[in-house]
Amino acid sequence: MEIFNNETKDFISNLIEEKLSILKGNKDFKEKYARLSDAMDELEKTLSKNQKELFDEIVKLFYDTEKYYFTLSYSLGIKYGEDLKKL
Repeated sequence: MEIFNNETKDFISNLIEEKLSILKGNKDFKEKYARLSDAMDELEKTLSKNQKELFDEIVKLFYDTEKYYFTLSYSLGIKYGEDLKKL
């Protein structure tokens, strides 16, 4: 699908990331986000060099796949935006 090309995906991802302050206003999200960051830092300190390389690859792949989720969410929001207003 054309919406998932790199240029569109990166544009939407940047747009979403600019709006993360909205999510950080949510207490539950903010706590989970902070804990995730802390847990990743704690884990990374205990890993061997090879494990750190694998961990870094996993984190990079997580962020790369997250762009697809952002793009899909954005496109669904556009398509079903009126229905979402009813929730």
